[in-house]
This record gives sequence, C-alpha cells and structure tokens, in this order.
Amino acid sequence: MDHLLDNEEHIKQNHTVFSDAGLKGQEPLLASMGFGIINFLFAIPAFYTIDTFGRRNLLLFTFPFMALFQLLTGLGFLLDGRAQLAMVMTGMYLFSVAYSPGEGPSMPLYVRDVGMSMATALTWFFNFLLAVTFPKFQDAFENTGAFGYYAAWCMVGWILILLFVPETKDLTLEQLDARFSITSKSHASFALRQCSYFIRHYVLRRPNVKRPVIQLPQEDDYGNSRTDQPRKISFDKDERTAAPLSP
Repeated sequence: MDHLLDNEEHIKQNHTVFSDAGLKGQEPLLASMGFGIINFLFAIPAFYTIDTFGRRNLLLFTFPFMALFQLLTGLGFLLDGRAQLAMVMTGMYLFSVAYSPGEGPSMPLYVRDVGMSMATALTWFFNFLLAVTFPKFQDAFENTGAFGYYAAWCMVGWILILLFVPETKDLTLEQLDARFSITSKSHASFALRQCSYFIRHYVLRRPNVKRPVIQLPQEDDYGNSRTDQPRKISFDKDERTAAPLSP
C-alpha cells in the first residue's frame, strides 16, 4: 500500500513535479531535499504514538489527509504562475507530513520473518511498477489526473484498513497472537459496528450507545480453541487491563 499510494514516486519524481510547477535550475533539487527532510522529521512522532495511539488509528487518521493533499497537489496544476507553484509545493509537503507518522507494518510473531520478507518483496515490486507507470500516467492524464488517481487509492486503502487491519496497541504478545487469529469476516463486522457507534455517539450525540467490543479466541489446556469467555478489545485501556487474556 505504501508504494501503491505513491509516496516513493513523490520522492523519486518530485524533481520532475517541481520542475513542471515552475521551479528552474537547482530549485527543484532543493525543493526535493525539503520533501525528504519533512518525511524524516515527521516519522519521529511515530515512535511515540504507534503503541499509544495505535497503528490502525494512525492509518485511519492519516489516509484521508493523504488523499486530500494529493488532490491539492493535482489541482494545483490547474492554476498558473506562482499560485500553481505554491499550491503544488504545499500539497507535496503536507502529503509527506501526513504519510510519515502513519505507515508501518504489524504482524504476529509466528509469521513475522516470512511476512516481512513478503512485505519487502511486494514493496519493491510496486516500486518498480510505479517507476514504470507513473510517467505514463503523467503523459496520459497529466499531473492533475495522475495525482487524483492515487488520491482515490488512498480512500480505497482507508476502507481496507478499516475492515481488515487489527489494532495492536496496549496488547501483550499473547494477546497479539489471539488478536491476529480473529477471522477477517469477524473483524470486518466489528469495524462496521465501530462506524455505527461513532456516528451515533459522536455525530448524533446519543449518550447511551454501547461501545462495540470484539471477542478474542482462547485455548483450553488441551490446545483447543474456545470463545466461551469473551475478552474485550476497545479504545479504553482500562477495559483491556482489567480483563487480560489467560495464558
């Protein structure tokens, strides 16, 4: 999803993008350096928020802004002169601000070695794919269409994260294994209940709406899965620590 959403092409193609926006000589190189510095600096907050605010919450929070700032960049090319340059640079830099603290892998321990290998291979595959196709997108749809295309994929990614990416914050290693053993269908159902809860509680301001929880599977003394004692996964840390998973 990282490379599909064009962060690497922002980095590798931004010299061309900045040139198209009106910078000349060494100016596109300096602007590209600014993009990289922002990308580095705003990755630092992830060290403090990834296990407190949560990986899934960071992704759900940042992806809409990534889509917005890619649209801003693309629409900037519809303007002329310094207004075009200002809007394109603003969109590019703000995209880097939104992207850096949000992305990050999360895998159960028993498949982490294989999972990270596959993730790295897929990352470089999409990197190659985008390096070949992005210039063609620019020729076919111009910069506005190319950035709009990737903005749409940001929103597709947001939906997939909402439905299928589990939250891992404040969980022990044993709880992480149980968390990843939940089926995608069960997690998608839980995510839809979360959406309903947020709309009714925060938008419609209904005070007595029950927060959805998800049941974690456990194993008995014989290694058989059972779910007769539900455990809660919610946004409240106190609820999780009050009812830890049994070993």
